[in-house]
Amino acid sequence: MKNVDAVILAGGQSSRMGVPTKALLQLGNTTLLDHVTRRLACQVNSLSISGSQEYLGNADYPIIEDVVERFSGPLAGLYSAMICPQVSDSEYLLVVPCDGPFLPNNLVSELYTQITSEDADIACVRYQKVNQTTFSLWHRRGLPAIESALVKNNNGGFKPLLSELTATYLDWPEEEINPFFNINTPDDLSLAEAIICR
Repeated sequence: MKNVDAVILAGGQSSRMGVPTKALLQLGNTTLLDHVTRRLACQVNSLSISGSQEYLGNADYPIIEDVVERFSGPLAGLYSAMICPQVSDSEYLLVVPCDGPFLPNNLVSELYTQITSEDADIACVRYQKVNQTTFSLWHRRGLPAIESALVKNNNGGFKPLLSELTATYLDWPEEEINPFFNINTPDDLSLAEAIICR
C-alpha cells in the first residue's frame, strides 16, 4: 500500500527463549523474521526492522536501532522509525512483532480502511476481545505524543497512548489459527511448529 510503511519490532529482550533476539529463531526451515517479512512486504510501501545491528545485520531490510537508548519497549522502535525519513516517509506506519509468524495477508488493507474511515491516530487489532497493540497502524500526526510518552513519561509501551490519542479498534474475525499468535516461550515455538506442519 503506497501510503503505509512498516516496521517489524525485533528489539525486545527474549530471556524466556534464551536468545538475544527471537527474530532469528527457526520455525520450520526459516526464521521468525523471514516468516513475518514474507507476509508483510507485499502489503506496504517499504519495510524496516527495529532492532540491533549486531544481531540483525544480515537482514534483507534496513535495521533501525533505537535513537533513545535509555528507553525500552515497542514505543521506542515506533518512534525511531517515524523520525528516520530515509526509512519511512509515508503518512502511516504499521508496527508488527517479529514473533507473529501467522499475521494476515490482508492486515494492512483492513487496518488502513479502519483508520481512514474513522480519521483516527491509531488503528489497533482486537482479537477475541483482546487489544493486540503490537499489530497496529499509526498516523504520523501522533509523533509529538509518542515523543512525549518516551521522553517525559519514560513510558515505552503502547497502551497509554490508546487513550491519549484517537484510537479505533478493528475486531478481527475468529479463525482456526490465531493470526496474532505470539511466540514467547519454547512451548509456543513448539505449537507454531505443529501448526506449520499440518
